Parts: sequence; structure tokens; C-alpha cells
Amino acid sequence: MKYNVLKLFGALLLPTVMVLSSCENNDMDPITETDMITIAEGISNSGDYAVKVLAEDSLFEGYNNLYISLTEVGIGSVVNDAELQFHPLMDMMTKVHAAPVENPVQAEQGGMYKGAVVFIMPSTGDMGWSLKLTLNEAGTADTVNFQLPKVRALSEVRKIMVVSDIDSTVYFVSLVSPLNPEVGMNDIEFSVHYKENMMSFPAADDLSLEITPEMPSMDHGSPNNVDPQRTEKGHYKGKVNFTMTGWWRVNLNIKKGGQVVKDNAYFDITFQ
Repeated sequence: MKYNVLKLFGALLLPTVMVLSSCENNDMDPITETDMITIAEGISNSGDYAVKVLAEDSLFEGYNNLYISLTEVGIGSVVNDAELQFHPLMDMMTKVHAAPVENPVQAEQGGMYKGAVVFIMPSTGDMGWSLKLTLNEAGTADTVNFQLPKVRALSEVRKIMVVSDIDSTVYFVSLVSPLNPEVGMNDIEFSVHYKENMMSFPAADDLSLEITPEMPSMDHGSPNNVDPQRTEKGHYKGKVNFTMTGWWRVNLNIKKGGQVVKDNAYFDITFQ
């Protein structure tokens, strides 16, 4: 990468600019690396960029928000105008497959990009996940490759695989929220992707979801729930009412064009 006096001068001014910006936008909490766990880090193939992959928690089977910190090697200035793409890959020894992704976009503050990967299986034995990040800044393409740490299975799953009763399409339904439920009305959100082939998992934007929460151990449900509605990128948002602590089962009825795709899917959510 070529550096010039203006670029270096701009880098020296960067801290001042960031302070002024923070003062003008003090109603928003900036996203910082101290709030995250560093999952992986490396240098791009060209040697021009230092890249960190961060997450809110250790990686798990399901929908994971991932954050990218991107800086220029040598001067350390933040790169905030690049186009980024995720390419996760699971090596199963005899075959490989990808996973659903939401490519990173720049966060409003903090100089990081935010995206997501839905890990559709945990790491097991010698089988693990890698992540290729491709980037393009001002027409210059580059790549960085990461070997990811273990993706863990959860005792209460946040990802289910559903095979359509209509046309045998395979859907991956992920619980995005609530991750910290409480008694009362909670936002509930799902992401849904379908398997086009082993390397392609597009968002499913043509479904309707109905939820019926119940407490199996107490033999009751709850009132005033709001069925999730599609928002964007295969996301569906609604409201779920937990009237007490304990083990809840959120039953899902998934439809497409008025026909039932699956009516016996569910997520268990337990909290105290």
C-alpha cells in the first residue's frame, strides 16, 4: 500500500476527530472492542490490513453476531469504507459446506463492522469451522483467512433444522432473541434461511410464523403474544409473554403461501 503525507496527516488527526464526534453524539453508546471477545485475528494476504473478528460470546451453534475491526498496517488508522463479505466453511473431512451469513455493514459508531453467521452445526473432533473474509476498499480487493475456535453445542438449542412438508426444502430457523428473557412481554426474533445447495443458504423471506408459548410442567400458556412478522433478510420479529420464570416451550407453526411447512417445531427457553 502506498502512503502519502496527506494520508499520514489525516491519520494523526483521527483521534481528535473521533473525540469531537463522540461529544456530538453522546446519546449513543459506542461499540468498542472492550465489550467483545476476540475470536480470531490476522493480516490480510496483501499485508495491508490488520483484521480482528470479535463476538459478544464464544461461538455457538446458531445465530452469532460477528464484528470486524479493520485497520491499516503501519499507521493503524481505522478503515471504515470497505465492502466486506463472510465465507464460513465447515471441513467435514470427506466434504465441505458453508453456512448462512449476513455480510458485515459498518456500525454507527466504534469503527467496527457488524454481520452474522449462522453456524448450522457445532465443531466435533477434527471437524471445525474456518472463515474467509473478503474485502474491497476503493477498488482494491484483499482476503484474510481465519481458523475459528470451537463452535459449541448448547443445552437449549438456538437453531433447528426444519424439512418442509410441502416440498422437502430444508430450513434453518435460528432464535435471535430473547437471549436474556424476563417475566413479562419480551421481544422475540427468528432468522430463517434455506438450503439452496451445500454452499448457498439464502434468507427465507416468504414465510409466515405463528408462536404458541407454553409451560409444559405447569400445563398453561400465556396471553397477548404477537406472531412474528417478516422485517428483512429472513428476520421475523414479534412478542412473547412469559408470565413466570421457569421452563417455557415456544411452539412454531411455519407456513408458506397459506400451506403448513411445519407445525411441530419449537424452542425451549428456561430462565430464573
